[in-house]
Amino acid sequence: MPAKHHIFEQPLNERIRTCLRIETLMSRFHHFVALKGDWSGYSALLGILEITSLLERGDFKQELIKELERHHSSLKSLASYDGVDKSKLDLTLNKQKNAIDRIHRLDGKLGEHLKRNEFLLAIKQRTTIPGGNCDFDLPALRFWLNQSHQYRVKDLNRWAAPYVELDSVIELILSVIRDSAEPKQVIAEKGFYQQELDPKQSNQLLRISIPANSDYYPEISAGKHRYSVRFLNPIPTDKIPTQVKQDVPFLLWRCSL
Repeated sequence: MPAKHHIFEQPLNERIRTCLRIETLMSRFHHFVALKGDWSGYSALLGILEITSLLERGDFKQELIKELERHHSSLKSLASYDGVDKSKLDLTLNKQKNAIDRIHRLDGKLGEHLKRNEFLLAIKQRTTIPGGNCDFDLPALRFWLNQSHQYRVKDLNRWAAPYVELDSVIELILSVIRDSAEPKQVIAEKGFYQQELDPKQSNQLLRISIPANSDYYPEISAGKHRYSVRFLNPIPTDKIPTQVKQDVPFLLWRCSL
């Protein structure tokens, strides 16, 4: 069934930006790994390599543990409030504790398990070259792509196993953040909307919902102190998008936790 609304998101800090990137890459991985064509297997493999490159910066395991501990502390303080669903809260708190344990059990730095894989390293090194993974460049890749779907999936799932675990933790983090705000109906006058952000708050994520049949999309810019939204019309696609001239009503979530 087609979606009635489309949601656009803008992270408000680097930690959540990385979480959203991994969420997107893992969604792409799961999509392609289920398809049987050899080029679908190649696309799933590229997703694994992109995540590996993304995780080379810093210690993302510690970043996730800090985020989970911060969420756990914030939610735990809600237990004494009237009207709080205690059973739902306890379930979320237990999930967070379990997620922290699972992250601690991941061996070594994320992505290290693939750095000794000569097959994947050869592919990764040539992805920066346009057309650099042709059969004559990497016959080993063509051999792998010629194997059965089941053979490729077994390899892909083995290589992606720590990232699947990571993805489940990120799903929990993002779900708590997305549920931390209620939508507010606002209007972008002549296609433009701007508001201040309180830097003392733990601002995490902006979410915007527009009808699926809209002929415009939001371009979101955000800094530490303010954010703005411009609604642009991209039709025709090969022309520079222009800001819409009419007022645009939309739903806005400003998520902080």
